[in-house]
Amino acid sequence: MNNSPLKSKLPRKTALAAALAVAASPTFAQMVLEEVVVTATKRESTVQDIAATVNVVTGQSIDEFSSLTFSDLETQTAGLSLPTPNARTSNIAMRGVSIDPESGAAATVDVYWNDQVVSLDVAFSQLYDLERVEVLRGPQGTLQGRTSPGGAINVITTKPDLSEAYGYAQVTAGDLDVLNVQAAYGMPLIEDTLAVRVAAVYDEDAVGNIENKNTGQDSQRDATSARLSTLWQVTDDFDATLVYQYFDRDYDNPHSLDGVDSLGERPTVEASDRVGFGRTDNPGDFDYDLFNLTMNWALGDNLEITSVSGYYESSKNHNEQRDRAAYFPDPMAISTQFSGTDYEDFTQELRLASLGNDFWDWMVGAYYQDRKTDTVFITNTPVDALGAVVSVKTDGVLPVDAEQWSIFTANSFFLTDTLTLEVGLRYTDYDSSREATLFDGGLSYVADGSSELGVGLIAAGAAARLNGEDGLVVIPASEAETDEDAVTGSLTLRWDWTDDISLYGNYNRGYRPSGISINPDPNIVLFPNGVDDVKHDEEESDAVEVGFKGRFWDGRASLNGAMFYQQYDGYLGFVRGLELADADTGEVQSVLPGGIIYNGDAEIFGIEFDGQILLGETWSAGGALSWINAEWDGAEEPCNEREPGEVYGLCDVDGENIGGEPEWSMTLNSEYYFPLESTEVYIRGLYKYTGERDNISASAGIGEVTDEFEEYNIVNAFIGWRAADGTWDVNVWGKNLLDEDETIFQGGPDQFDTQYSGGSYTETRVLDERSYGVTARYNF
Repeated sequence: MNNSPLKSKLPRKTALAAALAVAASPTFAQMVLEEVVVTATKRESTVQDIAATVNVVTGQSIDEFSSLTFSDLETQTAGLSLPTPNARTSNIAMRGVSIDPESGAAATVDVYWNDQVVSLDVAFSQLYDLERVEVLRGPQGTLQGRTSPGGAINVITTKPDLSEAYGYAQVTAGDLDVLNVQAAYGMPLIEDTLAVRVAAVYDEDAVGNIENKNTGQDSQRDATSARLSTLWQVTDDFDATLVYQYFDRDYDNPHSLDGVDSLGERPTVEASDRVGFGRTDNPGDFDYDLFNLTMNWALGDNLEITSVSGYYESSKNHNEQRDRAAYFPDPMAISTQFSGTDYEDFTQELRLASLGNDFWDWMVGAYYQDRKTDTVFITNTPVDALGAVVSVKTDGVLPVDAEQWSIFTANSFFLTDTLTLEVGLRYTDYDSSREATLFDGGLSYVADGSSELGVGLIAAGAAARLNGEDGLVVIPASEAETDEDAVTGSLTLRWDWTDDISLYGNYNRGYRPSGISINPDPNIVLFPNGVDDVKHDEEESDAVEVGFKGRFWDGRASLNGAMFYQQYDGYLGFVRGLELADADTGEVQSVLPGGIIYNGDAEIFGIEFDGQILLGETWSAGGALSWINAEWDGAEEPCNEREPGEVYGLCDVDGENIGGEPEWSMTLNSEYYFPLESTEVYIRGLYKYTGERDNISASAGIGEVTDEFEEYNIVNAFIGWRAADGTWDVNVWGKNLLDEDETIFQGGPDQFDTQYSGGSYTETRVLDERSYGVTARYNF
């Protein structure tokens, strides 16, 4: 498959690529949409030929919309959310389900990088020099490496070309400190045999444009990444592609607050003010090295062996300000938590597939993953008691090992010329371990004039609470291990009604394994059943989908639609801010710092549409619509509404939203260009509607938090001038032109805010404000 940009230059004359379904590259003399080949089924297929909902965001549309981060892709899709509540975490929600990435539960939507599963940190790092992003919706119980229930996203990088040398250079600059510089170049070293491609990017921005009134520091983020790709056509039947990517990011991201100080000492602020009062700015850094080796070996005309090997190691360090509004009286007292996480991940997939058989095409394969995560943290808690002001230091270690292997098969039976039956089956074995141990770190701060007796008593009490030098084993090895297996699969029937319209129905089964909530808190002993109360069971889900895919108006338009229903047995919910009380006195002893995962039945149903149309030789449009209803079905959630004698309560959430995602979302885009003698002037627009959604980030109910976020509308516009042959392009853009400032994240007050003011300020995140900029690109 030739990935030369000389082919991608021609679409510069075309309409804007629809963000979903089909990436347009029409030849206007013929006036038809050209389809994009994807590998969502581990075989090369067009989107229209896959009997499931698969959407594509092409590298071209990423460039055209000046999408610099993965969260920018959210405006190009419907029914998919890519929230970034802060600089250190990202999340994915699809078909109404999501999970906090810091909960430790298996992801609802897994992300792959050239078919290699990666963590969300790696997946969301940087957009540059991509061929496409494939979005697969619904349970992935057969072909993907992990059996995620919501779907999967596969990021495909641009590969070297064996016959042509080509590249590009691009600069984007805008207000809000936006600067993005990227370039790529590939060339054959030995024509038709060996080729390389190098790509690199530097990116910086104001990451929410938050000002810390206490330190005077504004939020900022900068990242650098580079990629080297090598393609070796060893023989006519064997090829190997090796890709290496490096990434490094540094940031300062102070908390943005909303509220009224009940003590009357601090300003009243709204989320849209984008200000904070913390004594530190939450600095952090993240880096990784990523390797991917894909080999294909054709055995004659009808068999192919594919091997995908992946390895990456990453390091993430973050220093979080726990006293977000600076309520503790002594400004020198340390109230931060440092966390450092090192990942090491190895994956291997091997597939044997038949090719081009008349009745039965089959695939068999095996998959293995070994992921090791080592997290250390240092928590400093200021204390004012017994005539002493000190900061108590607690050290913790959280080793997590997860290993899984699976075997799978996927089969296509061509029953007639128009009727195809697909059957898939996967067996997976899961083995994991999560431990947690806390150690006394002594006192990190002692204020002048503190009572020696008070200092000694506080230090001795902290040491005793954490079992002295031996440390407190919160989750022992005997309780930390899980070992289970699961059988998942799929069944699909596709009917080609006409040459241009197909109908299909499918069944898919998803699975997420059991585990333990990550809670490094000595007060776990307050739970009635100890460690057992922070364990969760496995999650199983069954989904059915019926849909159609069609091309109309002599190939100038496409429309795809699907209706689906999914039932969860033991859906993995997550709640933060859970208070633990003394069963005898009813007094709150602790707020779980990591939250808790719990199981509950749920059901989801919805509809999705996407399409594209060529309205003329110089005008095109596209869009997508999603409606999703995702609710708990007779479930109870851990909460802070306790009866006498209870450590924590259980609240009925039957009928409530499970994922905090909007029911309605829609995206529309259009481009019109004016041909000149050898250049073109164009206007391009992008609109995204996101409906109301529940706030589940502070679901335990601490503080004055909103129950529901308001709907909002995002309008982006682009005006540009480009060469007709696609060699250069300059455009001026404006994003969020309506300057919508709706809150998209809100958590409760911190423990110091609650202690001193009763809970005055909540942590918030609002939409990125209106911004303007310019992008210039040269293809060579």
